[in-house]
Amino acid sequence: MMREIDPRAREKGILLGVVLLAGVLLLIGRLFQMQVLGAEEYTAKADENRIRPERLTALRGRIYDRTGLILADSRPSFSVSVIPYQIKRDPEVLNRLGALIDVEPEELRERVRRGYSRPYEPRVVVRDVDIRTVSIVEERTRELPGVLIASEPVRRYPQGERFAHLLGYLGEVSERELREAATSGSGLGAGSRVGRTGLEKQYDRRLRGKDGVRYVQEDARGRTLGTLRESAPVPGEDLRLTVDGSLQALSESLLKNYMAGAVVALDPRTGDILVLSSWPSFDPNLFAVSVSSADWDSLTGHKQHPLLNRTTQAAYPPGSVFKLITSLTGLMEGLVKPETRLLPCLGSYRFGRRVFRCWKEEGHGSLPLRDALARSCDVYYYQIGSNMDLDRFSGVAGDFGFGKKTGVDLPTERSGLVPSKKYMNDRYGRSGWGPGFKLNHSIGQGEILTTPLQIARYFGAIATGSIVRPRLLKESIDPDGNRIDGPESVARAVSYTADLLDPVRLGIIEVVEGLRGTGGAARVPGIRVAGKTGTAQNPHGLEHAWFVAYAPAEQPEIVVCVFLEQAGHGGSEAAPIAGDLLRLYFSRKRGA
Repeated sequence: MMREIDPRAREKGILLGVVLLAGVLLLIGRLFQMQVLGAEEYTAKADENRIRPERLTALRGRIYDRTGLILADSRPSFSVSVIPYQIKRDPEVLNRLGALIDVEPEELRERVRRGYSRPYEPRVVVRDVDIRTVSIVEERTRELPGVLIASEPVRRYPQGERFAHLLGYLGEVSERELREAATSGSGLGAGSRVGRTGLEKQYDRRLRGKDGVRYVQEDARGRTLGTLRESAPVPGEDLRLTVDGSLQALSESLLKNYMAGAVVALDPRTGDILVLSSWPSFDPNLFAVSVSSADWDSLTGHKQHPLLNRTTQAAYPPGSVFKLITSLTGLMEGLVKPETRLLPCLGSYRFGRRVFRCWKEEGHGSLPLRDALARSCDVYYYQIGSNMDLDRFSGVAGDFGFGKKTGVDLPTERSGLVPSKKYMNDRYGRSGWGPGFKLNHSIGQGEILTTPLQIARYFGAIATGSIVRPRLLKESIDPDGNRIDGPESVARAVSYTADLLDPVRLGIIEVVEGLRGTGGAARVPGIRVAGKTGTAQNPHGLEHAWFVAYAPAEQPEIVVCVFLEQAGHGGSEAAPIAGDLLRLYFSRKRGA
């Protein structure tokens, strides 16, 4: 007699069979996915554990002045790196490493954490270590899985602070930059150092070259078994600048006698910058490895802002060096002619209820345009300013490049400001300003702001009749020796005929060469120099001193602009510096 099967037991059996069948099918599906569909992906992951890429840093290009003087190059050094994913497997490694190299383990952990988004890529934790540290770490490799010693070039600036503002400095690439690099193909990796300011930033890609890569095979404990293959790094391009190292050295030595200032010298025919000095300066070698917090605080907390490039990043009222713009405006509008004598200067000028004073208390008497420029008579220019059209004045200034960037090959530059009627209306309201404001503008005060580089370029345009784009890069040389020209020297003729420019040129020759000129300290024996002094009012202290000149007056080949913060009169303080630079420049030419 057969036993009757319990219906509930049969249901359980069927359910168990279904579950087992489903499990078997799921396992088969997963194996198929891993071994067939996902074979490539899992093979790659296995290779990541077995094969590790090491970045081979390319040698950064050198930078020279126009004569071949080295301004920036690289020196060999060693760094300590760790591979984040291996450190995660053995966190005690950082404690052991910290004890060996005298770095707090927590600081090492923080440096690793900053790079953990790329766990298989070596992360530099200490740079520029000495040979003793290298030996200690190499001897303990079995105790330090995931710790590597690598050689890498470190930037070096042999001239110290002398060329700091035009060269700039390097800094470590940020996480944001690494994310952007992943899509742009720029070749940056964790720990890469890139230009942060100056020419190092402007021409970073050309200087940086192309890093190589070495694929290293290692075992499960992170020990290197050998190199599978590698591609060599390609060095960056070398840069040859337009800058003259001797003139730059002299300018910086002279600036050190003052609280702050700037010097620009350029060739007005080509725009080649010969000098670009800003004071106070800093030593870019501080940034070559990693600037310390103490050094950074000292630089950023300094009241004179040594990181500021005063030649291009700071804008100041130009004072009387702007009187050439007022002269041209007056000539164009028919307010004066070269021989015109306006009301005599008695030391002041009354306009409405206000009295505007001349810098010379006893006054200058009756003067034509040439002598008004040579002796920098404020009262003469107040009279032009009271009648000139502000938009015509700002238009003339714009023709000479004011209110716009010069286009110099540096990453940051200020535009400055020349006010128009619209600007004044927007700022003060239509009834909030009047003709009296134009008197201040006529002598380079009020809302007008310019950079020393703009002043140098404008004076070059007065000299030659053409305004050029200044440049620092003469040429670059690639690793194969091919020469690539720097930025094109773009010149634009200014729309002013000789009958307008010549009276102004005669006046500024008298500034230096005339018996009563204010810029006699810039004279050069045997060379006629044209120049203009400026003393700009400063609400925060002493006046700023300006002097700008070109020479020879007949065939200009160099412009020098000197600016000194809170130094007093341009003729007594800034003109002698320009004179020293001009005398050095022409003495070398005579000796050639």
